Amino acid sequence: MKTIAAKQTSEVYRVIKKIRVGRNPTDAVFNVRTRRIYVVNNGTPSIPSTVSVINSATDRVIRTIKIPDGSAQAAVNARTNMIYVSSFTKQVAVINGALNRVVALVKVGPNPIGLAVNRRTNRIYVLNHDNNTLSVISGAGARVIATVRVGAQNPNFGGGFTIAVNERTNRIYVLSTGGRTVTIINGATNRVIKNLTVGDFPTVVKQNSRTNRIYVATSRGLVVINGKTNRIVTTITGIGEVGVFGINPRTSRIYAPDDSSRVVNVINTKTNRVVARITDGIFPIQIYIDRKTNRIFSATLGSDAVPTTVTAINGRTNRVINTVSPGQGVIAGVVNMRSNKLYTVNQQDNNVAVIAPRPKRRLRLVKR
Repeated sequence: MKTIAAKQTSEVYRVIKKIRVGRNPTDAVFNVRTRRIYVVNNGTPSIPSTVSVINSATDRVIRTIKIPDGSAQAAVNARTNMIYVSSFTKQVAVINGALNRVVALVKVGPNPIGLAVNRRTNRIYVLNHDNNTLSVISGAGARVIATVRVGAQNPNFGGGFTIAVNERTNRIYVLSTGGRTVTIINGATNRVIKNLTVGDFPTVVKQNSRTNRIYVATSRGLVVINGKTNRIVTTITGIGEVGVFGINPRTSRIYAPDDSSRVVNVINTKTNRVVARITDGIFPIQIYIDRKTNRIFSATLGSDAVPTTVTAINGRTNRVINTVSPGQGVIAGVVNMRSNKLYTVNQQDNNVAVIAPRPKRRLRLVKR
């Protein structure tokens, strides 16, 4: 397997702006219909939690919404223009995107971590970390309509990608971060179909609705599940310690960052084989994808001695375009495919960096 090293190209991405948000930002979601970005600011013991609403057309904060303290994760239903934010106070705040205010507080289980939405059924799924249950919220009534028992959760792990929803099949996949399983739930009946053993320490679950394949990052590798049969197809090994991977369904590629070997693995989902390894920076941990331009962005963890970076990659050639420094402590990000901009949430800097390609120079014709 050939490892592709960085090579400077004529295309260049740069940080064009940094947007100041609240204290200790932890997550962000993007409403593709309104083009609004919602940044969850966890706050401090003396500063309350808030949500910063950013207009991506102007890249300005247009509203700051107070939410329950201890809020960390968010999800959005673009069809209803409702935003959901989970709080450690056993609540989910419901924000009306048209009014920019909290319109309901839904009581859920203790320590809600994971959060996901099915836009077609208008259901919201909340993983309650401390009692191993999933709260199912009706978006229409803003109330819990079912509580489903799921696998054990790791008390020392609180990742945000522990739930995946396939809107086409109405199946919900919930990780057991403290066990070795994925709980598969029928969204129509809110009943468990199967607890599928995938391996030790599952940390991230994502799905490709086009192929009905579910992917789980574990300590053994990337587990591939057939959504129709609920069986494991294969486990892709030799890819290191996979972080928050990304899927581009248009190109049938998965980008799996390996912070142990400092590379991004490029996987062909048709063959489930690694087709390239791209050298990145120190500890690549998160992937963001612009499906429209086929550009992949790999964010590194960074450290006190090494700054956090974001590497832009050409998805067609698997070549590194260039690397930028967005700010310290990138913890989340969203892509606006209309403007081809990436917004990274920089937790330590309390801001959001706007990363965009440098405009191409136009040739000016001179008349003689």
